[in-house]
Amino acid sequence: MSEIKKDDDTLDELLTNMPKFTDQRSKEEIYNRVKVEVEAQIKEEKRKASAVSFSKWMPFIVSVASILLLTFLVSSYIDQKETAISTESEADQASPTAKMRSMDEAKESEETSLVEEGDQASEMTTMSAMIDTSIELLPLHKTTSVYADTVNEGTVFHFSLVENALTIPVTIIIPKEKIEADFPGITPTSLQLYDRYAGQIDEESLGFMEYHPYKGYFIAEDKLLKHYLPKDHGYDMASGASTTYRQSINEIFTDFETFLAVNEDSSPIEWDQVGLWEKPSKLDGKLGHTNYYNYHANNGENYLAPNFGNSYNSISEAFLAMKTEDNDIYTSVIPSSVTYSYKEEKGVAVIQFDDTLDLTKLEPLAATRLIEAFSLTGASFKTKVKLENVAQQEWAEFDLTKPLPVPLGPNGFIMNN
Repeated sequence: MSEIKKDDDTLDELLTNMPKFTDQRSKEEIYNRVKVEVEAQIKEEKRKASAVSFSKWMPFIVSVASILLLTFLVSSYIDQKETAISTESEADQASPTAKMRSMDEAKESEETSLVEEGDQASEMTTMSAMIDTSIELLPLHKTTSVYADTVNEGTVFHFSLVENALTIPVTIIIPKEKIEADFPGITPTSLQLYDRYAGQIDEESLGFMEYHPYKGYFIAEDKLLKHYLPKDHGYDMASGASTTYRQSINEIFTDFETFLAVNEDSSPIEWDQVGLWEKPSKLDGKLGHTNYYNYHANNGENYLAPNFGNSYNSISEAFLAMKTEDNDIYTSVIPSSVTYSYKEEKGVAVIQFDDTLDLTKLEPLAATRLIEAFSLTGASFKTKVKLENVAQQEWAEFDLTKPLPVPLGPNGFIMNN
């Protein structure tokens, strides 16, 4: 046996014994992973140097795509090489001409596969390069919450801002034209909205910490949302971090009923201080039976938020607890001199002030937040609210002679582009 033949046999044996690399993930799933990693890296660098342009990150995007491409190519190369070896083995018994033809066909097949996989990776790189990282959010002015008649055919995107391990639910109105451009022909779910826009929101420019996008990736299974997390996710490092993580998930993914975090290989995740997380957790979404308080953020703005996400057994308990201040983080929207009672009339929750409430005695936005804190609390129980014994019949956008409109969410913003 010639030395060349020995080398060929050795190479064939090595190739035969090599493990096969397979990737069962869909193209969409792979792209979403790349997109999340790219956006997270971009936002990390923006914290270090906000003036850095997006073009600086093109090499990073290309590198990530190259890794994916290499995975595809290795798998393709091994499969094609094994095919060529098998063909060559059969051709050993045939004529030299037949053997040459078999090798040419294997080479052509391999080249075709390389082109196809290269096109897929190129497409993902192009899509990643098109990621826009400069979404501008403009706060509402006449009201602080979002209502059906103010959406103007747009789409509501529920989001969560984080400061000092506290979550602040916000409600973003996305114009109809942008939704039609980004989601042609479909109505996006909360997960699709999050995947598309979360990485583009500059939380730091709003005065909050850069918390999004989450590490890992999400997959929807009907009404169950699964979060596939890497080993170093850090969301369970302390009870505060875990609470922030769970509350923000609940505030964002309002159209899912349950939620489960798992390891990247789909196995149950070990959650620090809790143990093995094997069963899905319930997501209350907008019906969390919470009441609303005033939160004064470090950026100097005031927001309406549940008191550490506390829930109540009844709407009467929630309403009456709104005057209670059991910490120095959340303050009541109701002045200490104002008292009231609660009753229900024909399915409407009625708040009756003991003495006539003159809203002009309050700062205008503080008066608006008082009204909306009651309506948001009612909405958390799926109940309309009416205020009685108020000096004014109208305030801001509200007709106080009728039940208040049901808010779609607190702390409204409009997506400007």
